[in-house]
Amino acid sequence: MTGHVLVTGSSGGIGAAVCRRFAVAGYAVTGVDLAPAPADAAWTHVTCDLSVPGAVGAAGRAATERMPVDAVVHTAAVQVLGSAGRISSEDWSRSLQVNLLAVDELVGACEESLRSRRGSVVAIGSVHAFATTRHMAAYATTKAALGGWVRAAALDLAPDVRVNGIAPGAVRTPMLEAGFARRPGEGSVEDSLRALADKTPLQTVTGPDAIAAMVMSLCDPEVSGYVTGSMVVMDGGALLRLSTE
Repeated sequence: MTGHVLVTGSSGGIGAAVCRRFAVAGYAVTGVDLAPAPADAAWTHVTCDLSVPGAVGAAGRAATERMPVDAVVHTAAVQVLGSAGRISSEDWSRSLQVNLLAVDELVGACEESLRSRRGSVVAIGSVHAFATTRHMAAYATTKAALGGWVRAAALDLAPDVRVNGIAPGAVRTPMLEAGFARRPGEGSVEDSLRALADKTPLQTVTGPDAIAAMVMSLCDPEVSGYVTGSMVVMDGGALLRLSTE
């Protein structure tokens, strides 16, 4: 099965991996991101600031006019650091718009096409929706809300469109590595990755390709045709362990 897939956050680690996997499988892929496309991009790139209300909807309508859309994959996200009660209204608005409202806007723009083609939507959430750390109030809140949106949208778009989500734990992306590099006095990035793997039951930190493979599986009606409204946790077992253990 092939078709046209629309991917937000297509220049990021997970987004680019999703685009590559679908492109290799023969799909037409439209990537939507404010950042430029990777040099080896084998997909159509649309420059769009998802933090601007209405922008991604316009991009979705234009993509649908060019070619009917069979699947929407929302990987775009911003991770604003800040404690509860200390996050600016601007940062709250940007987090909500990019992490949550953008996918709703995009699905609305593509709904007719998705319904007619019995399509699929996959939203990338986070384990922070279930258990989080300090200074992640905006990110954890928007990712928790995204899980609620997945369930509600799955009902609203049934029986024509399946809607699912993935909640990754740590994924080895440039964003994760940059975060480790900014921590003073904690050794190299590789040291930090090894320490993170040691805390994970499966003793590894996965890469973007594993998330992309799950996205494709959720979009495949032969594999996941009876799956909708689900949030698949991919964290190597991190959420299995009590923090007090």
